[in-house]
Amino acid sequence: MAESRWADHDRFKKEYGFPSGRREIATKDLEEKYVKIRPLGVGVGGLNEGIHLVQNKENGRKYVQKEIDAGSPQLLRELLLLQALDHPNIIRYVDAFIDKSQWHHHRASVYLEYCSFKSAQDLLDKYHKHNQNRPESHHAYIPEHFIWHIFRSLASALQYLHFGIRPDDKRSPEELDPLVKAPQYCQKVWPIILHRDIKPDNIFFRKCQPRSGFTIEPWKLLRIFPRQRKVPRIVPQPPKVFLADFGLALTYNDPDWNVDRSYIGTLNWMPPELPEAFVHSDVWAVGAIILALCRQMPEGVVKPPPVDWTAGSEAWSKHPDARKGIRDHGVGKHYSPELNNVVHECLRFNRRNRPLAFKLLAMINEGEKEAGKKGFLHKDEFFPDWLWGGAEDRLHGRRRRRKKEPDKVTE
Repeated sequence: MAESRWADHDRFKKEYGFPSGRREIATKDLEEKYVKIRPLGVGVGGLNEGIHLVQNKENGRKYVQKEIDAGSPQLLRELLLLQALDHPNIIRYVDAFIDKSQWHHHRASVYLEYCSFKSAQDLLDKYHKHNQNRPESHHAYIPEHFIWHIFRSLASALQYLHFGIRPDDKRSPEELDPLVKAPQYCQKVWPIILHRDIKPDNIFFRKCQPRSGFTIEPWKLLRIFPRQRKVPRIVPQPPKVFLADFGLALTYNDPDWNVDRSYIGTLNWMPPELPEAFVHSDVWAVGAIILALCRQMPEGVVKPPPVDWTAGSEAWSKHPDARKGIRDHGVGKHYSPELNNVVHECLRFNRRNRPLAFKLLAMINEGEKEAGKKGFLHKDEFFPDWLWGGAEDRLHGRRRRRKKEPDKVTE
């Protein structure tokens, strides 16, 4: 089966125009190339053996080393997909090895770009912890403009995974809709890739450098005549958003497509149709994450089973009570009705009523524009110091404020 995946991936890259892999997968440990700095997690995920922050000995850059169970049937699929995918909101593959020289235990690792701001789960946990013992009037909320930024980034990644549509594609949803629904689309245009495990733990943030720009300020000529002038300043940029962890991803042309219908993923973030997976399932998961960020629900939006429930987690995930009220309580009064409406579209129980990824992206762009006109977007709003390690890690990446020196005493 492993050989068929290799052969299938070669055809996959040739037929769909994927770029060639940055490097061949090594057959031995890359410890001579990378040095471990510190662990970032142990046994995170069902197929992961551990995660470490490492440094390249040649260029000094930091990366993440994710150790994977070499006996996993999804190993080659994940590595080869990461090699082929090329999108600004999908985590970038750097290196990988599969070492089968060990007699009893095979070893494998993949090296990925490092995101210093950690994951959306960390974001949720910190906000929830900060607000836990505070009255509602003193709660801190994630700024809406950053919520839209996360929403747009994930929708852009999904339209690439599902239909091969890149961010610079200017075609409208009306033009794309008949194309992607054509029967030959997944055979001749794009294989349709399903992530199947979108959750806050698999969404990462990385600090983005500010850009130079201008701002308009009022001033008076000779202190009499009112004028306006352009003043150069640093334009802040929000952290970049990445979708990661393709260990459960599948393509329609994968040899295991008709076989792999097992109950996989994380119950708290599962769409109601799983274990059956469709492009609409990833859309539901993105909507659930945005809802959780707005409502600060680190445990997920799917209710846990009641104490007397004995039918198992798979049966509970399909029960209507598991998602009762998800669409009713909305994103909350601190966010715009436009954001609430787009999230509701993603969380429709019937998957056929949910928008496809490129339609979702158009809805997000339009909704954000309307929310801005109504004054819901405050782009100069800072994240608090307790979120990402101090003032230097605030949303806009401004420099750490220097401590004021004591005034000199003049004699």
